[in-house]
Amino acid sequence: TSGYIGRDRVEGSPEDETYTLEQLVGPNSRYNFRLVPANAPETLLLVDSSQRTFGGRMPPPKDDPTFADAAGQAADLLEQYRPLFFGETPPPAHRRGVDFGVQAFGLSFGGGQEEPGRIYHAEAELKLLEQLRTAKCMIRLAQHASRCFEYWAPDLYLFFASYMGTLFSLFPHLDFNFVGSIFACCTLNFGPKTITIEHLDHMNYIFGWCAVTALGSFNFRKGGHMILWDLGLVLEVPPGWTMLIPSAYLRHSNTLIGSGEKRFSITQYTAGGLIRVLEDGGKARSKMGKAERREAEEAQRARINEGLNLYSKLSD
Repeated sequence: TSGYIGRDRVEGSPEDETYTLEQLVGPNSRYNFRLVPANAPETLLLVDSSQRTFGGRMPPPKDDPTFADAAGQAADLLEQYRPLFFGETPPPAHRRGVDFGVQAFGLSFGGGQEEPGRIYHAEAELKLLEQLRTAKCMIRLAQHASRCFEYWAPDLYLFFASYMGTLFSLFPHLDFNFVGSIFACCTLNFGPKTITIEHLDHMNYIFGWCAVTALGSFNFRKGGHMILWDLGLVLEVPPGWTMLIPSAYLRHSNTLIGSGEKRFSITQYTAGGLIRVLEDGGKARSKMGKAERREAEEAQRARINEGLNLYSKLSD
Protein backbone atom coordinates (compact mmCIF):
# COMPACT_ATOMS: atom_id res chain seq x y z
CA THR A 1 0.00 0.00 0.00
CA SER A 2 1.02 3.61 -0.59
CA GLY A 3 -0.55 4.69 2.70
CA TYR A 4 -3.42 6.28 0.80
CA ILE A 5 -4.81 3.58 -1.50
CA GLY A 6 -4.70 -0.21 -1.48
CA ARG A 7 -3.63 -2.78 -4.05
CA ASP A 8 -6.06 -4.53 -6.33
CA ARG A 9 -5.21 -8.08 -5.23
CA VAL A 10 -8.31 -9.65 -6.77
CA GLU A 11 -7.54 -11.09 -10.18
CA GLY A 12 -10.07 -12.05 -12.80
CA SER A 13 -12.67 -10.62 -15.13
CA PRO A 14 -16.22 -9.30 -14.71
CA GLU A 15 -17.44 -12.73 -15.78
CA ASP A 16 -16.02 -14.32 -12.61
CA GLU A 17 -18.29 -16.44 -10.50
CA THR A 18 -21.31 -15.32 -8.56
CA TYR A 19 -22.64 -17.54 -5.80
CA THR A 20 -25.88 -18.67 -4.25
CA LEU A 21 -26.21 -18.76 -0.48
CA GLU A 22 -26.16 -22.56 -0.54
CA GLN A 23 -22.75 -22.59 -2.23
CA LEU A 24 -21.25 -20.57 0.61
CA VAL A 25 -22.78 -21.79 3.87
CA GLY A 26 -23.82 -25.15 5.28
CA PRO A 27 -22.08 -28.52 5.69
CA ASN A 28 -22.32 -29.36 1.98
CA SER A 29 -21.21 -25.95 0.73
CA ARG A 30 -18.04 -25.27 -1.20
CA TYR A 31 -16.69 -22.79 1.37
CA ASN A 32 -18.51 -23.52 4.65
CA PHE A 33 -18.61 -19.81 5.52
CA ARG A 34 -20.55 -18.54 8.54
CA LEU A 35 -24.01 -17.06 7.96
CA VAL A 36 -24.78 -13.96 10.05
CA PRO A 37 -28.55 -13.27 10.17
CA ALA A 38 -29.94 -9.74 10.40
CA ASN A 39 -32.35 -9.25 13.28
CA ALA A 40 -33.76 -5.73 13.62
CA PRO A 41 -32.82 -3.49 15.32
CA GLU A 42 -29.46 -5.10 16.13
CA THR A 43 -26.22 -3.44 15.02
CA LEU A 44 -23.41 -5.86 14.17
CA LEU A 45 -19.82 -4.69 14.62
CA LEU A 46 -16.68 -6.11 13.02
CA VAL A 47 -14.01 -6.14 15.73
CA ASP A 48 -10.39 -7.33 15.55
CA SER A 49 -8.30 -9.09 18.20
CA SER A 50 -7.25 -5.72 19.65
CA GLN A 51 -10.92 -4.77 20.08
CA ARG A 52 -10.69 -2.20 17.29
CA THR A 53 -13.90 -1.73 15.34
CA PHE A 54 -13.27 -1.92 11.60
CA GLY A 55 -16.81 -1.94 10.25
CA GLY A 56 -20.30 -3.17 10.83
CA ARG A 57 -23.87 -3.73 9.68
CA MET A 58 -26.22 -0.85 10.45
CA PRO A 59 -30.02 -1.17 10.71
CA PRO A 60 -32.39 1.68 9.83
CA PRO A 61 -33.20 4.22 12.56
CA LYS A 62 -35.26 2.61 15.30
CA ASP A 63 -39.04 3.17 15.33
CA ASP A 64 -39.01 5.33 12.21
CA PRO A 65 -41.22 3.91 9.44
CA THR A 66 -40.53 6.93 7.24
CA PHE A 67 -36.99 5.65 6.66
CA ALA A 68 -38.34 2.53 4.95
CA ASP A 69 -40.41 4.84 2.76
CA ALA A 70 -37.24 6.74 1.81
CA ALA A 71 -35.46 3.48 0.96
CA GLY A 72 -38.36 2.42 -1.24
CA GLN A 73 -38.46 5.80 -2.98
CA ALA A 74 -34.71 5.64 -3.64
CA ALA A 75 -35.05 2.19 -5.22
CA ASP A 76 -37.91 3.46 -7.39
CA LEU A 77 -35.79 6.41 -8.51
CA LEU A 78 -32.87 4.20 -9.51
CA GLU A 79 -35.18 1.99 -11.54
CA GLN A 80 -36.83 5.02 -13.14
CA TYR A 81 -33.50 6.65 -14.07
CA ARG A 82 -31.73 3.51 -15.27
CA PRO A 83 -33.00 3.70 -18.89
CA LEU A 84 -32.24 7.43 -18.98
CA PHE A 85 -28.56 6.62 -18.42
CA PHE A 86 -28.17 3.27 -20.15
CA GLY A 87 -31.10 2.88 -22.53
CA GLU A 88 -32.81 -0.48 -22.83
CA THR A 89 -29.65 -2.45 -23.68
CA PRO A 90 -27.65 -4.22 -20.94
CA PRO A 91 -24.94 -1.91 -19.53
CA PRO A 92 -21.30 -2.78 -20.27
CA ALA A 93 -19.43 -5.14 -17.96
CA HIS A 94 -17.16 -3.53 -15.36
CA ARG A 95 -14.74 -4.67 -12.69
CA ARG A 96 -17.43 -5.09 -10.03
CA GLY A 97 -19.81 -7.22 -12.05
CA VAL A 98 -22.16 -7.54 -15.00
CA ASP A 99 -25.77 -6.68 -15.83
CA PHE A 100 -26.03 -3.58 -13.65
CA GLY A 101 -25.17 -0.01 -14.56
CA VAL A 102 -23.16 2.31 -12.33
CA GLN A 103 -22.70 6.07 -12.11
CA ALA A 104 -20.19 7.75 -9.81
CA PHE A 105 -20.39 11.38 -8.79
CA GLY A 106 -18.75 13.58 -6.21
CA LEU A 107 -15.37 14.98 -5.21
CA SER A 108 -12.18 13.30 -6.37
CA PHE A 109 -8.59 13.77 -7.44
CA GLY A 110 -6.69 11.76 -10.02
CA GLY A 111 -6.85 10.81 -13.66
CA GLY A 112 -4.89 13.83 -14.78
CA GLN A 113 -6.68 16.39 -12.59
CA GLU A 114 -4.48 19.29 -11.50
CA GLU A 115 -6.64 19.98 -8.45
CA PRO A 116 -9.56 18.33 -6.63
CA GLY A 117 -12.95 18.72 -8.23
CA ARG A 118 -16.18 16.99 -9.13
CA ILE A 119 -16.09 13.94 -11.38
CA TYR A 120 -16.72 15.07 -14.93
CA HIS A 121 -20.00 14.22 -16.66
CA ALA A 122 -21.52 15.42 -19.90
CA GLU A 123 -24.23 18.02 -19.38
CA ALA A 124 -27.16 15.65 -19.91
CA GLU A 125 -25.79 13.08 -17.42
CA LEU A 126 -24.86 15.78 -14.94
CA LYS A 127 -28.42 17.10 -14.92
CA LEU A 128 -29.81 13.64 -14.16
CA LEU A 129 -27.24 12.98 -11.43
CA GLU A 130 -27.97 16.33 -9.83
CA GLN A 131 -31.65 15.39 -9.64
CA LEU A 132 -30.71 12.18 -7.84
CA ARG A 133 -28.14 13.86 -5.59
CA THR A 134 -30.67 16.39 -4.33
CA ALA A 135 -33.61 13.99 -3.95
CA LYS A 136 -34.81 14.01 -0.33
CA CYS A 137 -34.87 10.21 -0.10
CA MET A 138 -31.24 9.96 -1.27
CA ILE A 139 -30.13 12.62 1.20
CA ARG A 140 -31.95 10.80 4.00
CA LEU A 141 -30.14 7.54 3.31
CA ALA A 142 -26.77 9.25 2.88
CA GLN A 143 -27.13 11.11 6.17
CA HIS A 144 -28.03 7.97 8.11
CA ALA A 145 -24.96 6.13 6.81
CA SER A 146 -22.75 9.08 7.73
CA ARG A 147 -24.20 9.30 11.25
CA CYS A 148 -23.59 5.59 11.82
CA PHE A 149 -20.01 6.09 10.66
CA GLU A 150 -19.58 9.02 13.05
CA TYR A 151 -20.97 7.04 15.98
CA TRP A 152 -18.92 3.87 15.56
CA ALA A 153 -15.68 5.38 14.20
CA PRO A 154 -15.48 8.86 15.77
CA ASP A 155 -11.72 9.31 15.29
CA LEU A 156 -11.84 8.21 11.66
CA TYR A 157 -14.86 10.44 11.09
CA LEU A 158 -13.02 13.44 12.55
CA PHE A 159 -10.05 12.61 10.32
CA PHE A 160 -12.28 12.86 7.25
CA ALA A 161 -14.03 15.96 8.61
CA SER A 162 -10.66 17.68 9.00
CA TYR A 163 -9.65 16.92 5.43
CA MET A 164 -13.02 17.95 4.04
CA GLY A 165 -12.60 21.23 5.92
CA THR A 166 -9.19 21.65 4.29
CA LEU A 167 -10.73 20.89 0.89
CA PHE A 168 -13.40 23.56 1.20
CA SER A 169 -10.91 26.07 2.58
CA LEU A 170 -8.54 25.59 -0.37
CA PHE A 171 -11.27 25.22 -2.98
CA PRO A 172 -14.31 27.18 -1.74
CA HIS A 173 -16.29 26.59 -4.92
CA LEU A 174 -16.71 22.92 -3.89
CA ASP A 175 -19.26 21.56 -1.42
CA PHE A 176 -20.34 18.28 0.18
CA ASN A 177 -21.62 15.56 -2.09
CA PHE A 178 -24.76 15.06 -0.01
CA VAL A 179 -25.95 17.58 2.56
CA GLY A 180 -25.13 16.14 5.98
CA SER A 181 -22.86 13.31 4.79
CA ILE A 182 -19.10 13.28 5.34
CA PHE A 183 -18.27 11.04 2.38
CA ALA A 184 -16.72 12.75 -0.65
CA CYS A 185 -18.07 10.51 -3.39
CA CYS A 186 -20.92 8.17 -4.27
CA THR A 187 -21.60 5.39 -6.75
CA LEU A 188 -25.18 4.53 -7.63
CA ASN A 189 -25.76 0.92 -8.67
CA PHE A 190 -28.86 0.89 -10.86
CA GLY A 191 -29.60 -2.83 -10.96
CA PRO A 192 -32.02 -4.30 -11.57
CA LYS A 193 -29.83 -7.08 -10.17
CA THR A 194 -26.87 -5.43 -8.46
CA ILE A 195 -24.82 -8.51 -7.61
CA THR A 196 -21.12 -7.72 -7.37
CA ILE A 197 -18.34 -10.23 -7.89
CA GLU A 198 -15.42 -10.54 -5.47
CA HIS A 199 -13.51 -7.26 -5.57
CA LEU A 200 -11.63 -4.54 -3.70
CA ASP A 201 -12.27 -0.82 -4.02
CA HIS A 202 -8.54 -0.25 -3.86
CA MET A 203 -8.63 3.41 -4.92
CA ASN A 204 -10.58 4.34 -1.79
CA TYR A 205 -8.61 5.70 1.16
CA ILE A 206 -6.89 2.59 2.49
CA PHE A 207 -8.03 2.92 6.12
CA GLY A 208 -11.37 4.53 5.32
CA TRP A 209 -14.77 2.93 5.48
CA CYS A 210 -17.29 2.95 2.68
CA ALA A 211 -21.04 2.81 3.26
CA VAL A 212 -23.07 0.39 1.13
CA THR A 213 -26.84 0.81 1.49
CA ALA A 214 -28.91 -2.04 0.04
CA LEU A 215 -32.17 -1.23 -1.74
CA GLY A 216 -34.82 -3.08 -3.70
CA SER A 217 -37.33 -5.90 -3.35
CA PHE A 218 -35.64 -9.22 -2.61
CA ASN A 219 -35.75 -11.93 0.04
CA PHE A 220 -32.71 -10.99 2.13
CA ARG A 221 -32.77 -14.38 3.88
CA LYS A 222 -32.08 -16.11 0.56
CA GLY A 223 -30.01 -13.62 -1.44
CA GLY A 224 -28.35 -10.23 -1.67
CA HIS A 225 -25.99 -11.04 1.22
CA MET A 226 -22.62 -9.35 1.57
CA ILE A 227 -19.81 -11.87 1.41
CA LEU A 228 -16.67 -10.87 3.33
CA TRP A 229 -14.14 -13.27 1.84
CA ASP A 230 -11.23 -12.53 4.16
CA LEU A 231 -13.40 -13.16 7.22
CA GLY A 232 -15.37 -16.14 5.93
CA LEU A 233 -18.65 -14.37 6.67
CA VAL A 234 -21.92 -14.12 4.75
CA LEU A 235 -24.09 -11.34 6.16
CA GLU A 236 -27.77 -10.78 5.54
CA VAL A 237 -28.34 -7.17 4.47
CA PRO A 238 -32.04 -6.29 4.15
CA PRO A 239 -33.21 -3.39 1.99
CA GLY A 240 -32.57 -0.12 3.83
CA TRP A 241 -29.67 -1.53 5.87
CA THR A 242 -26.11 -0.28 5.46
CA MET A 243 -22.77 -2.08 5.57
CA LEU A 244 -19.74 -0.05 6.71
CA ILE A 245 -16.51 -1.75 5.61
CA PRO A 246 -12.88 -0.88 4.79
CA SER A 247 -13.53 -1.75 1.15
CA ALA A 248 -9.98 -0.98 0.00
CA TYR A 249 -8.58 -4.06 1.76
CA LEU A 250 -11.55 -6.29 2.67
CA ARG A 251 -12.66 -8.41 -0.28
CA HIS A 252 -16.41 -8.39 -0.74
CA SER A 253 -19.23 -9.38 -3.10
CA ASN A 254 -22.93 -10.35 -3.05
CA THR A 255 -24.95 -13.54 -3.27
CA LEU A 256 -27.41 -14.05 -6.10
CA ILE A 257 -31.05 -13.02 -5.72
CA GLY A 258 -34.10 -14.82 -7.02
CA SER A 259 -35.86 -14.62 -10.35
CA GLY A 260 -38.05 -11.52 -10.56
CA GLU A 261 -36.33 -9.87 -7.58
CA LYS A 262 -34.54 -6.53 -7.79
CA ARG A 263 -31.56 -5.15 -5.91
CA PHE A 264 -29.95 -1.71 -6.07
CA SER A 265 -27.38 -0.02 -3.85
CA ILE A 266 -25.88 3.32 -2.91
CA THR A 267 -22.18 3.31 -2.05
CA GLN A 268 -20.46 6.29 -0.39
CA TYR A 269 -16.69 6.57 0.01
CA THR A 270 -13.66 8.88 -0.09
CA ALA A 271 -10.80 8.33 -2.53
CA GLY A 272 -7.24 7.93 -1.25
CA GLY A 273 -5.97 10.30 -3.93
CA LEU A 274 -8.12 13.08 -2.50
CA ILE A 275 -6.63 12.60 0.97
CA ARG A 276 -3.12 12.60 -0.51
CA VAL A 277 -3.48 15.87 -2.42
CA LEU A 278 -5.03 17.57 0.61
CA GLU A 279 -2.19 16.35 2.81
CA ASP A 280 0.09 17.91 0.20
CA GLY A 281 -1.64 21.26 0.65
CA GLY A 282 -3.86 20.85 -2.39
CA LYS A 283 -0.91 20.65 -4.76
CA ALA A 284 -0.45 17.87 -7.31
CA ARG A 285 2.91 16.12 -6.93
CA SER A 286 3.52 16.59 -10.64
CA LYS A 287 3.74 20.31 -9.85
CA MET A 288 6.23 19.91 -6.98
CA GLY A 289 9.97 20.43 -7.01
CA LYS A 290 12.28 17.56 -6.00
CA ALA A 291 12.73 18.63 -2.38
CA GLU A 292 9.03 19.28 -1.87
CA ARG A 293 8.11 15.96 -3.42
CA ARG A 294 10.66 14.10 -1.25
CA GLU A 295 9.14 15.65 1.87
CA ALA A 296 5.65 14.63 0.76
CA GLU A 297 6.78 11.05 0.13
CA GLU A 298 8.33 10.82 3.61
CA ALA A 299 5.04 11.93 5.13
CA GLN A 300 3.31 9.33 2.99
CA ARG A 301 5.43 6.52 4.46
CA ALA A 302 4.49 7.63 7.96
CA ARG A 303 0.82 7.46 6.99
CA ILE A 304 1.00 3.66 6.66
CA ASN A 305 1.80 3.28 10.36
CA GLU A 306 -0.74 5.82 11.57
CA GLY A 307 -3.90 4.75 9.79
CA LEU A 308 -5.01 1.86 12.00
CA ASN A 309 -4.82 4.12 15.05
CA LEU A 310 -7.82 5.96 13.63
CA TYR A 311 -10.01 2.95 14.43
CA SER A 312 -11.92 3.18 17.71
CA LYS A 313 -11.97 0.51 20.41
CA LEU A 314 -15.11 -0.70 22.11
CA SER A 315 -13.66 0.55 25.39
CA ASP A 316 -13.30 4.13 24.09
